Amino acid sequence: MKVLLKLVLILLVLSSCAVPTKVTVIEPDAPEGNFANGREYLPLSSEGIEVELGFDGIFDELMVFDFVVVNHTPDALSINPSEFYYVLLDSSMADTSKLPPRMAFHPQRVLHAYDETLEEKLGEKRVNSIFGIVQTGVSILVGTTGFIATENPAYIADGIFNSLGTARNYTSQNKEIKSNMSMIEEEKEIVNQEIFRPCQIPPGKAVSGFVYFPQETDTECFMFCFPMEDHLFQFVYNQKSVYQYN
Repeated sequence: MKVLLKLVLILLVLSSCAVPTKVTVIEPDAPEGNFANGREYLPLSSEGIEVELGFDGIFDELMVFDFVVVNHTPDALSINPSEFYYVLLDSSMADTSKLPPRMAFHPQRVLHAYDETLEEKLGEKRVNSIFGIVQTGVSILVGTTGFIATENPAYIADGIFNSLGTARNYTSQNKEIKSNMSMIEEEKEIVNQEIFRPCQIPPGKAVSGFVYFPQETDTECFMFCFPMEDHLFQFVYNQKSVYQYN
């Protein structure tokens, strides 16, 4: 009986620690591709052009893919990532001819979003600094006023300690905002180097980079389309929600 009770208690503890988290999973509707850099890349080819697509993840409500193009043709290949798009499907076999496309984000728009976020963080830092100065001044003023009214030095001491506590609090917040801004700037620099831009690929050369699409949660199936001159490469991905235990 005691052993059974211990097992029940252990199960209760384990179940209380394992909290399920709902996450969105996007998986290719295709045979297994090539694995590299922690991603699964799906290969397609047409008339000397080889492409690979790897799902990188969902970041800030954007679906991010790593797209690779190799030009084996005798001519230069022009590519504009702003022409990439996806359509929503009911199934992988659905007809996409009448579905409205959802365009990939222009590279400059993605980078501009980082600038806007940094500007917002800078505004938060400025406001935080102003409030810190005002609140610190109020703490000192309250202590000084109390001292004048009662001639009790304790009021001055209280005002000083309160002002120090207030200053530390706002200084800590400023450091946190500054740290966040530094991480955003580092991420922007990586994206700036790795994002897929309009280009011409000479014969025998390859180009790769990240492509950003708007997230859509109300669907089970995507078809991602990559037009390049007279070619169109299409990849089907399924989307589902699953529970993961931390």
